[in-house]
Amino acid sequence: MEANAAAALASMGLSIPALRGEQGGRTMYLTLPSNALLTGFFPSEIEGSSDRSQRPLDPTHARRIKDYILDNPTAYALGALVYAVDKEGVFEEVLPGTGIGVLRLPLDAKLRSIDGQHRREGLRQSIATVPELQSQSTAVVVYVEPDLAERRQMFSDMNTTARKVSKTLGVSFDSRDPFARAATALSDTHPLLTGRVDRTNPRVLSGSGDIYTLSAVHDALKRLFVGPVGRVKDTSKFDEGAIYTLGGNFFDVLATSRPELTTTSPADIDGLRGRSIILSSTTLRVLASAVWTASQALDSIESAIEALAKALPTLDFEPYASIWQETGFVSPGHSTPNARSQEMKSASDALASLLLETSQSNRSNGDFN
Repeated sequence: MEANAAAALASMGLSIPALRGEQGGRTMYLTLPSNALLTGFFPSEIEGSSDRSQRPLDPTHARRIKDYILDNPTAYALGALVYAVDKEGVFEEVLPGTGIGVLRLPLDAKLRSIDGQHRREGLRQSIATVPELQSQSTAVVVYVEPDLAERRQMFSDMNTTARKVSKTLGVSFDSRDPFARAATALSDTHPLLTGRVDRTNPRVLSGSGDIYTLSAVHDALKRLFVGPVGRVKDTSKFDEGAIYTLGGNFFDVLATSRPELTTTSPADIDGLRGRSIILSSTTLRVLASAVWTASQALDSIESAIEALAKALPTLDFEPYASIWQETGFVSPGHSTPNARSQEMKSASDALASLLLETSQSNRSNGDFN
């Protein structure tokens, strides 16, 4: 289809309503083509590496965008795509001096993707499943830039000046994900978390008095349901109420078993963070993962929570404690946990074994109902 679209563009040219402006010494056009026109006439990656001014197309990333669009066909939102064209073209203004008119690109003009090729490909794949998406529109910015080195510089500049949104803020604004909604609700209502969860920054700020970020709470909730290496591929299969209830039970255990977590003094919290790993978001994920792993050998997740309540008060969270050193969760000479999957799973497996031993011991003593 790409070859056919390119051939059609070469033989017919392209006329599209546009706004004309200037940025950084370049003429630019803001257009709003239909998705059918976008996927049919605006090319994706069709050039070799020596002529490319864009990263290689990643099919997996494009499929993720397709899945997102198909999951939210009436509420998806995609940012503007960016292209460069090597010819000025002809711009016919509706009214002189307004910058509003029709852009007519010559037959031999070449459009090259600068940013957004994965969004375009995700749209193309989505249209194959939901043809009605063809009539919707996506914004496209077209710069006039014939020089390869300059196009590559544009790509570099756009990615250098962009700032990635923190996962914490993404969770805070996410109303679709039941884990995000439950994390927000727990942060609003649970006594351990209320007023003590950072909802903006990627990590807790010194002196803030916060104990976790919202993304740390969100990740821990997921670990309670899928374990240390499981993935949540379809959040719609999980019930928000069940997530909230189990998460509440988990944080209840933390609050009652580790009284140091209940201190509200920012100075004391900062001091605790400096000598213990209990306030680490990575440790929180490991604790939740251990509960899930232990539950696979017990009769229920509630039994694993009960075992956690029995084992947690005596667990040593100093970074040089043997359980963390032996599992590689904390490297020798370091004071913060490793966030690599292998070390996290090793630590959660060790904790799960401890929970199983605790559960067995207490059942033998008749402590559990």
